Amino acid sequence: MTELKDAPFLAKEAKKFDYDRWLVSLFAPLPSRSSIHALLAFNGEISKVRETVSEVLLGDIRFQWWRDALRNLEDEKFSNHPILQSLKIIVSEHGLDVALLEEIIDARSKDLDPCPFTTSSELLDYAMGTGGLLSGLIYRAMGNAEEAGYKAAQQVGRAFALTGIIRAIPYHASQDLLLIPQELLKNHNLLPESVFREENCRAFYDVVKDLYVMAEKEHLDAMQAVLHRPKSEKPSYSLLVLNNLYLSRIRKSGFDPAHRLLEIGPVRKIFALLTK
Repeated sequence: MTELKDAPFLAKEAKKFDYDRWLVSLFAPLPSRSSIHALLAFNGEISKVRETVSEVLLGDIRFQWWRDALRNLEDEKFSNHPILQSLKIIVSEHGLDVALLEEIIDARSKDLDPCPFTTSSELLDYAMGTGGLLSGLIYRAMGNAEEAGYKAAQQVGRAFALTGIIRAIPYHASQDLLLIPQELLKNHNLLPESVFREENCRAFYDVVKDLYVMAEKEHLDAMQAVLHRPKSEKPSYSLLVLNNLYLSRIRKSGFDPAHRLLEIGPVRKIFALLTK
């Protein structure tokens, strides 16, 4: 595997915008780490678009710029862009499907809508389109080729993304973004504009509990999917260790995503990964 010339920059970007996946990448074989970090750096750029633009139109323009760039990786005008140049190399080396990177952009573009999901099914599709596709691409970038392993990696990524959405509810609220499906809110007589009112606290925790049940099922499905995979693929599925830790804390917090129990330090995470 090629060691990318911008590896230090990519690692820094990955750590800055996606600490958990960066941490897990340190348990991957050394030759594949820069490729993983390139994918994480790309994902970081895409995931922060909403919070860096002042208007939906500007967000659409930014997402379209990335789509155009991916479709024209050979264009010399991108030769000084370290993420795009790195993607160009790993797409060629590992045979990655650029269309999947575009699908990640399409999924992230839903963040421009303040309340994008009507049904739980749409939320699960979003979790697959973000975390699931990313984990699948990382699996390929690590040199793995088996389809069953690829699907297992996607399931791991979807489970981790769904748990991450629960954890991010307070942050999303500060950004006027609500990724909770409206059908779940309706089940508890809540509206998007009233979900965070103090008098609705108990109903809100019940909604989070419903999300937790969904996330736990995705986690258990992922555990089943990786159960009989070869030991050599184990680093591709290490996110499950952190996901289990987060799910446990969400449950212990009484389904309060703003609880301090969800503030898990790096030492605890490293210990969990080392003792998995």
